[in-house]
Amino acid sequence: ALARLLYGRLFKLLVVKINTLLSGGSPAGRFFGVLDIAGFESFESNSLEQLFINLSNEHLQNHFNNHVFKMELEDYKAEGISLDGCMDFQDNSDIITLIDSKGSILAMLDEELTVPRATDATYAAKVTKAHEKHPRFVKPKFAGTTFGIRHFAGEVTYTLEGFLEKNMDKPPDEAPKLFQASTNSVVKDIGDVIAADLAEAAAAGGGRGGGKKAAKTVSSNFRQSLASLVQKLGQAEPHFIRCVKPNAEKVPEKFTSKLVMDQLNCSGVFEAVRIRQSGFSTRMPFSEFIGRYRIIIPRPIQKQVFGSSAVKDEAERAKIFVNAAVAALATFGDAVSESDIRMGKSKMFVRSRFMHPLDRARDLSTSAFALVIQTVWRGHRVRKLVKECYVLFDQIKAWRAENPFYQKPGSDHTALAKLKTADAIGEQIVKLEELLGRSNSLPLAVPNRRELEKVKSKMRLESETMQSLKAATTSLDPMEVDKMLLTAKELEFPSIPELELLHTRFTNLKTQIPLVKAIEKAIESEEVEEMQEVMGLVREHGLHQHPENWIEDLNGEALVAKLYASMESIKEQRKQEEVKQKMHEKLVSNYQQDIDQKKAHLEVIEPKDDEHEGKRNRSYTRADNPRVTITGLTKEGQQKILFDLQCAFEQFDVDALEKTLSSALCEAIAEDNETMMKAEEVFADLQNKEFVLKALEDVREEIESGSTGELPPLKRLQNLMRQAQKLGADEAEVQDARALMQSCVRKRARQTMKGHVFDHVSIEELEIADAAFADLSLFPRLKQASEWKGHQARRWFGQGRTGAEFMLKHAKHGLKSALTKLPPAQEAVACAAYYNILCWMGDKPVPEVQRAPLAGMIAETAQKDLCLTDEIYIQLMKQLTDNPSTRSVHRGWELMLTVSQKVCPSSDLHEYVHVFFIKALSTACSEINHIIRQCIADLNITASPAPQEEDTMTFSITLIDFSTRRVRAPHSASLKLLGDTVAGELRISRPQDFACFMLTEGIPHHRLLPDTASVSGLMEKWKVLKEKTGRSTSILYKRKLLTTEETLQPGDPTHAKLTYRQALFEYLHYPISAGMESFYKIAAAIVWADRDHFKRFIEKGYMANEGVLEQILPEESLQNKPRRQEAMKVLNALQTLESACDEGESRLVGMGRAFADMQKLKMFGAYYWPAKQIFDIDKKNLPIAKAPSTVCTINPKATDAQYYLCVDHAGVHFVAQSSGPNAQPFHRLFQFNKEAVERVLNHGVDHGNQRVAFVVSTLNSHSLEIENMTVVMQCAAAVDVAFGITMIQALRSDIP
Repeated sequence: ALARLLYGRLFKLLVVKINTLLSGGSPAGRFFGVLDIAGFESFESNSLEQLFINLSNEHLQNHFNNHVFKMELEDYKAEGISLDGCMDFQDNSDIITLIDSKGSILAMLDEELTVPRATDATYAAKVTKAHEKHPRFVKPKFAGTTFGIRHFAGEVTYTLEGFLEKNMDKPPDEAPKLFQASTNSVVKDIGDVIAADLAEAAAAGGGRGGGKKAAKTVSSNFRQSLASLVQKLGQAEPHFIRCVKPNAEKVPEKFTSKLVMDQLNCSGVFEAVRIRQSGFSTRMPFSEFIGRYRIIIPRPIQKQVFGSSAVKDEAERAKIFVNAAVAALATFGDAVSESDIRMGKSKMFVRSRFMHPLDRARDLSTSAFALVIQTVWRGHRVRKLVKECYVLFDQIKAWRAENPFYQKPGSDHTALAKLKTADAIGEQIVKLEELLGRSNSLPLAVPNRRELEKVKSKMRLESETMQSLKAATTSLDPMEVDKMLLTAKELEFPSIPELELLHTRFTNLKTQIPLVKAIEKAIESEEVEEMQEVMGLVREHGLHQHPENWIEDLNGEALVAKLYASMESIKEQRKQEEVKQKMHEKLVSNYQQDIDQKKAHLEVIEPKDDEHEGKRNRSYTRADNPRVTITGLTKEGQQKILFDLQCAFEQFDVDALEKTLSSALCEAIAEDNETMMKAEEVFADLQNKEFVLKALEDVREEIESGSTGELPPLKRLQNLMRQAQKLGADEAEVQDARALMQSCVRKRARQTMKGHVFDHVSIEELEIADAAFADLSLFPRLKQASEWKGHQARRWFGQGRTGAEFMLKHAKHGLKSALTKLPPAQEAVACAAYYNILCWMGDKPVPEVQRAPLAGMIAETAQKDLCLTDEIYIQLMKQLTDNPSTRSVHRGWELMLTVSQKVCPSSDLHEYVHVFFIKALSTACSEINHIIRQCIADLNITASPAPQEEDTMTFSITLIDFSTRRVRAPHSASLKLLGDTVAGELRISRPQDFACFMLTEGIPHHRLLPDTASVSGLMEKWKVLKEKTGRSTSILYKRKLLTTEETLQPGDPTHAKLTYRQALFEYLHYPISAGMESFYKIAAAIVWADRDHFKRFIEKGYMANEGVLEQILPEESLQNKPRRQEAMKVLNALQTLESACDEGESRLVGMGRAFADMQKLKMFGAYYWPAKQIFDIDKKNLPIAKAPSTVCTINPKATDAQYYLCVDHAGVHFVAQSSGPNAQPFHRLFQFNKEAVERVLNHGVDHGNQRVAFVVSTLNSHSLEIENMTVVMQCAAAVDVAFGITMIQALRSDIP
């Protein structure tokens, strides 16, 4: 009491001192104050403090209501407007009277202090008896120490225990003397004030015939202070500030609508609005009103009001305007009453029911004027653009006059003849491109633009050819040199030194390359006759006299010298052998007879002669056989080259023709050969654009004359189109051929690709399809790169990526416009769909709970319209092209699979998509390869569904990664059969680990379904459920139960992936806050497993961004925590992990590490539901027969705690839902193991009352003996709890 007294008096003293200091010398009565009061309070237990606070709120609310109402009345009175009793307000004066008046609740509280042996109960009884009929008083149902009051903000129940004690304000008798004796001057002053107050009270007590005056109480002091405050407020000019708390957690960027609504109701804001609306809610000065709405009245009346001859009196003008406005609103179809608008002295007073049609009419009139403004502006803009067109056309005309190329045939009219160099030609090309680029944004087409494009294309060819001439002068490929000569001839190049050099080099290459090969072969063979023959060819071409004519890179001069030296060496060796032979013959002739000499001659000499004769015969055979070239190429080799040449020129395959001709020339095949001559002629013709276009037309007519396109003509058409583009042909010149080729490929694709894409498609077919549909930029409804607005900028005021190089490649920023040509109304839909794709694939980080439904939303968008279908497919192909993230690619193909199952692209896009799928198969990993194959199969089914048997249905199944699969099963199939079918489609080796769950939109928990349930029956029930609730339901296929002993199965990648995804999903939705260090460790392991995905976020410091941490930390653990600090802790854990890991380890190893860390969590793999223990149990209604009467209290220290009722492989867990920020939540486990001390013996469910009961074996804390007890939990999912326990017990073999 002494401490409270000192604190209260010290507070009052400080207030007096501060006010004295702040007042300075200001005149009395002039001040401003800030009143900050506590808000309306209503708790589970409300005492005297809450009554005081709520009383002050009632006084201030009454002041606010009166002030607002008074202001309204003053405004009406000043303007002379009669309300006719149509305006009232909610008065709370009766509440104030009930609490604070004579005979009120607080007055009776003060009186009760003077009554001997008064208690809180006697006070409660007196208050109830005195005010039980008051409309604001709430009488308690049972006699006690409570009552209620219907406050302005709501009903509050007060507990009167301690009211009397809290109301006493008598300081201890010793207090004044004790404080006055203090050496502290402040405390001494407080003692003097208290003594003076006591003396004053004693003096006042002597009046009224010696009777006692009521002692001061806390209530009387508070009411006096409050009365003084209200009096000051009444004398001041108030300004009201309503502070609204957006959420109870005091965190940024969170808005709790119910909390805000309650505050607005309690604070009387809505009442103030209602007061205003009950009268004339809109008030405007005459000039402002008629100026704002002048456009709705006819022009003649506007002249009367605003014209030069208009009346000067504003009131009269306003009256004319009002009459015209009422008539004008009638023409708009709005019937209004003149009583809803009144004229004051200077303002217009309008009711809301008149303002709504008035504003609507103004909007319509504004729209009409807006059309006029738009017309004028567009006309001005077009005229301005037309002027720009004339200026630009003059500039283009001047450029053409300065560069009059190709207007006449001949080399004198080429760009090279005038500009001389490739650089100069390039500068003129840049000028022309800049001029034509400016014309793209102008309304008029450039005259002769097609001709200018041809000029530009031909100039570019000249420039590129000139740049290539220098490289060709050092080439050792004769056909490359010949190709450059033919190109220069086609372009009509003037005579320049480079061409003379190329002519000489081509001739030398044709001669010298075979000679070099022959020399090398002769040196290797060591045959003199062959060497002499080759030397004869060298002399024939004059290279022995003019060795400087050898091409330096061929090293011919050195090879000839080496050949000559080798030949002379062999000749010298032969001479020595002949001398030795003669000496031997002479020696033998001296010792043997003629016959012996002949025998010896036959035995010794003849073999040598035979050997030399054989060599001569071989040399003669080589020399006399014209079918063997000087390089030693056999007849068979020549025939193969000639056959390849024939195939190449028949198919117009320029690349193959050039390569094979080069081989023929290098092998010295005779050029007078008919095939060689034809090949050289076709090769030269294919360098002529006119010939190529004519051949293109002929082949096109050949194909069109047949019913279907055969493969050889299509191949010729493909090769000619390529060569035409290389020669600079316009797209318009090959457009018909391209359309014909795509049409023929589509017809063949229907016969060869559909349904048999992996088994019956030849390589040639794929090459043809690839050539026709591999380039997505040729899709006819795709925007031109110049029309596409590009990607959104990375940051404000930045420039987003745009252009052809970014249009069809992976990106991580949203689109400014669609990729295809769409109606304006669908542009925003396409951009939103692309943003959803970014979020689904992880390129835009979002929490998993937001990402999960995006696949369905994207598929629904694709189904809305065929144009949007193509847009979605192209967006997906764009995001799967050059995507560096494995995780993003995997999710992208899962999304592609979902879309393929729902909708088919247009016939124009279908083959582009097919070719994209087939090309992706060659580069994708095995896991993604399976998804791509499924995409092709499902797209074929979607495009042309096969006729189903009468007893089969197609079902859509959702996996735990929220991708979908289509399976076909009998109409009467059970969930067990459907699950086995899905497992077969996914190639899962252990289907018994999986089960079907119920996935309902907007409900986070997945409900386990019984294996025996009929799928078709469930579908019918869910259809009815959607009609009633608007929520769609589907089948979710996932693991029945995750256990702490299992590991990911490397031999079954799909099983491992789905198991990991389920563990990750449950971890991110972990309901309780466990030790944060374990969360950081798991988060680091997740980042490491998907390091290619998170690399960008780490390098750029984005880990703390919204949506990134939600991918690696549970949402519950991030509540009210600084994100940057959490991100740093995760990165520290990642750094520790990196030091112990191998950078080259597979993703499966990283997933296994993260999975093992998740298994250490208490609730890993558990089903859980919110529940609360109840103790008021009627044993007769228990669902378990002969249940023990003793109740087991789960947590004796918190009997009213809320729990998560968790069921897993081990048993039944009870985990408290809330705990301190760093505290471990309460946890108690009753195991299934029959040897455990605390275990589950039996369970049952009361479906009607949503209760689940357990009979458990546990230790009695009083008797210290093991006994059976009952636990009853109130749980909305009681049936699911019982079914989950039954399922787990069936899986465990050790439970009887």
